[in-house]
Amino acid sequence: MKPVILSLVLLIGACNFEKEDPKTQRSTIFIGIDVSGSFTKTKKFKDGMKFLGQYIHAHLENKGGLTTPVDLYVGGIGGSEKEDPQDFFPVHDFRNLKPDQIEKKLLKEFANQKDNLTDFNTFFERIRSLVKQKNLVLAPIDVIMITDGVPEIAGKSKKAIKLAYGKIDLKPLEYLTRNINIRILYANPRVGNNWRTYVPTRRIKVWTVEPRVMFGWSNQIMRQGPEGLYTWIRDNVDLRIQSR
Repeated sequence: MKPVILSLVLLIGACNFEKEDPKTQRSTIFIGIDVSGSFTKTKKFKDGMKFLGQYIHAHLENKGGLTTPVDLYVGGIGGSEKEDPQDFFPVHDFRNLKPDQIEKKLLKEFANQKDNLTDFNTFFERIRSLVKQKNLVLAPIDVIMITDGVPEIAGKSKKAIKLAYGKIDLKPLEYLTRNINIRILYANPRVGNNWRTYVPTRRIKVWTVEPRVMFGWSNQIMRQGPEGLYTWIRDNVDLRIQSR
């Protein structure tokens, strides 16, 4: 092969590698579980714990090509009062556990909390603190939230709804790293639109998956086995999010 042609082949290969790299780059994963009383008693919560058992296990074991995270933490969204931080469990608590064992642990830690408020801001501030303390600023950050996505709203008017979502504060996350994604699972289409429209942010990308879609994850195992689930996760949860 002539030197000029060889150089072009190498250059094209390098360009393709650069384009594919962001899709496979390992991230730090923070998982938040809504512990408000209005969510923990729902079908969404129970299904979400089963899904997280599969999701965490698949990522930690590099199943189906799902990337192993740089680090992983699981904590609650909410508390008995405003600004009541929840414990964050580190990746070590989930390694070498099977999906049903992970589900059992999550139910033990998060299912029995009562009368809690949904407090997204304290959850985001806790992430900021952990990223700084653990020096995780170089890796992309994926925030996975098992929640209906609804903040505490005083009233049902459009003004009240806009005000409630406008109070969700993403500033602690804005400049932690170059690439931050928030993935809200089990939020209905209207709630997802409220997050994208009313929650102020400059750089953070938000993706929502509706309950009807989320409830379909288990069907993938019955139809195609574990590989079907891993493909479903890549296409519906871990997909690359486009900017607003």
